[in-house]
Amino acid sequence: MGGAARALEMSSIAQTPGEYRRWFNPLSMLIVAILAILLYGRALNFAFFNDDPTGHFAWMESRTFLDFFTSSAEYGYYRPIVFATLKGLVTLGGTYAPLFHAVLLLLNGANVAMLWLLAYRISDSRLYAWAVALIFASFPFSYEAIAYVASLTHPLLLFWLLLTLLLYQQARRLEVDGFQSRSRNYHVAAFITFLLGLLTHENSLIIPLALVGIDWLERPPRRLLEGVKRPFLPYFGAAALFLLLWFFIPKNSQQSLASLSTLTNNLFPFMQSVVYPLLPLAQLSADSVTRLLAMSMVSILLLFLVASIARARDIWLFGLLWFSLSALPSLLFLLSDYLYGSPRLHYLPAVGIALLWALPVLAVARLTGQKTWVRVLASIFMLLYTLFIILPPLSFIRCELDFYEAASEIVYQMRDLAHAVPANQDLLFVNVPFFFSSYEAYPDGCENPYPWTPVGAVVIPPYATARDFIRFNGGPDRPAMAVSVPEYAPGWNSFGQPTTLSALRQQLGQTAVFIYDLTSGGFFDLSVAWLPGAAPAVPILATFGDRLALVDSAVTRPPDQNEIHVALRWQVLVPDGAPSTIFVHLYDGTGKLVAQHDGPPAMNFIPPSLWQAGDIIHDIHTIPLDTPLPPGSYRLATGLYDPVSGERLPVATNQSPLPDNIFTLQQLNLP
Repeated sequence: MGGAARALEMSSIAQTPGEYRRWFNPLSMLIVAILAILLYGRALNFAFFNDDPTGHFAWMESRTFLDFFTSSAEYGYYRPIVFATLKGLVTLGGTYAPLFHAVLLLLNGANVAMLWLLAYRISDSRLYAWAVALIFASFPFSYEAIAYVASLTHPLLLFWLLLTLLLYQQARRLEVDGFQSRSRNYHVAAFITFLLGLLTHENSLIIPLALVGIDWLERPPRRLLEGVKRPFLPYFGAAALFLLLWFFIPKNSQQSLASLSTLTNNLFPFMQSVVYPLLPLAQLSADSVTRLLAMSMVSILLLFLVASIARARDIWLFGLLWFSLSALPSLLFLLSDYLYGSPRLHYLPAVGIALLWALPVLAVARLTGQKTWVRVLASIFMLLYTLFIILPPLSFIRCELDFYEAASEIVYQMRDLAHAVPANQDLLFVNVPFFFSSYEAYPDGCENPYPWTPVGAVVIPPYATARDFIRFNGGPDRPAMAVSVPEYAPGWNSFGQPTTLSALRQQLGQTAVFIYDLTSGGFFDLSVAWLPGAAPAVPILATFGDRLALVDSAVTRPPDQNEIHVALRWQVLVPDGAPSTIFVHLYDGTGKLVAQHDGPPAMNFIPPSLWQAGDIIHDIHTIPLDTPLPPGSYRLATGLYDPVSGERLPVATNQSPLPDNIFTLQQLNLP
């Protein structure tokens, strides 16, 4: 910016005494970095999921650091710095997920801090810099780039890009001020970070254009440029050489231009990014494309008018070009389904969005006079405006992180089960989610004001292997399979080849079989619950019709929980395939029913159609006690009934029928 524009910074911060002012910029950068890290800090507890284990770590295992730079066979893109970074982290600390997530958090924090500095340098407004940094940090579609290890590419690319711009910018300033030797050092450093960016992601090809933009934004008076050589030309040469290298490096994917219909569909998620601050109010649906495009054009025009008022049309154009150029490769070369399901692709364009939507803060900061009351009102407006943009996305980000936490819990449970199962047993996981968009905490998914953004989490993609998810998350390296059983009607996209319940029955004994239940958020141990053809270990306690015999029971009441656990072991007598429901009742001393739990045997994971005579079924019921029970004597009893008619099965002990067709399990004396 010119000298006149620089003089328009009117914030009270600008009046800070010199001895403190020099610390303000580093302190501001540190604060915004910490805020960004805290927003995503819970990612430190996340596991490796989705592409991480098989698509990245397993692919890297047999490759050396040099291999990453000479070939990308069996991988779709040439990004050697990304894999070298991941391989280096593995070398340092193994596949310890918190280490990788910490690197992502630190990279994002550094990016937010550097963006603060860049915004301050091009505007001379700390208030604008704060608004830009906070808007970028709270951008709703960045969660995947920050909380998912395989997305390291995007924060790392932006890190090199911003570092290159800042180093180049500093070199140009020193050059103009006559410090040629120091300027050369910064130019060399900037060129090195540019090369690292090229080898991180092909979108780094926009860096030379960004350097031209920086030169244009910071052009000093013309007389100072006399005799100064434009130093960004070598960057274009290096970019051309990289493009040539990229075409010759072996890769397993071929890029082609998207069709016109695909290009049109690809436009919607990016137009959504342009107007995302307005979407919580607009409440658009996925078919409201005309309104979306209209809102986008109007928003860009209004921000141009604001930039004109702020005498910052150059910043408006810089932000708009940043957004457009960084989004262009995705628009031109990606399939719509992939683009729609990959919010991480918006991480780099979000810089341009932040530069644009922070312009009202810059306008108010530059136009505010010296009167105290005017400055107070202006400060209130800028604060409320910034909060208007950064607060609504936080609930959406929090919800998506909850889904990632749930996905992590699934693979951590797989790891723990692999540790617990004896080595002589095979491992089989059933209906582990490939993708899920709702679960117990969010039965209807996230409240999503952004209709062109997915909600949910990918756990294990179709091409992955369950074994990789166990060993790379700290579990033993042992054989593990995963299958999908449609007969359970899981209600989510499950991972693994389809199989049948009959096939599962045949594997019990030598195989530990675990069925995932998204409703309860845990695995059901089918191997413990179902012992085909086994004989009872104890005498029969009671018979229920001619179908089932109760052979054992156990009652526990955890001291720190307001509930009673009842474990029942049944033996199948005569299988008839008819459904039945088991009830467990708690009666007080007067015979009044005070608590109960009803449910099918083994949570219906062992359908009666597969029962055979002699099978042992282990069944657990938890009776919730909504209110503390008064001291006294209680009776715990069980029975079976037809879920359609409600008729109870006759109960007998030693062939003697019991009243009310109910069997007493235990007398409880509660203090």
